[in-house]
Amino acid sequence: MTCPTTALPEAEIQSRLHALPNWTLHDNALERVYHASSYLDALECLNKIARQAETANHHPDLLLSWRTLTVRYWTHTAQGVTALDFELAQQVERILNP
Repeated sequence: MTCPTTALPEAEIQSRLHALPNWTLHDNALERVYHASSYLDALECLNKIARQAETANHHPDLLLSWRTLTVRYWTHTAQGVTALDFELAQQVERILNP
């Protein structure tokens, strides 16, 4: 297994993205844009993701706007996307699609 602080090569990132169809690689980060039914629904999802991030001690960038939540994972110490970023993106999918 790749060390969580080692950035994955581009080919592996593209391969792993097949398992996360709602996610893209954008500016060297995993990104998911979630469209909620209301601003409060998007805020609720943000709070659930924030709690998950605290538990994992790995924090995505979260951008909340009207009925839209953008989640971005990138590991600063690796200067890229790691296996941990993918693991947490999968957990976010379970939060957004219960």
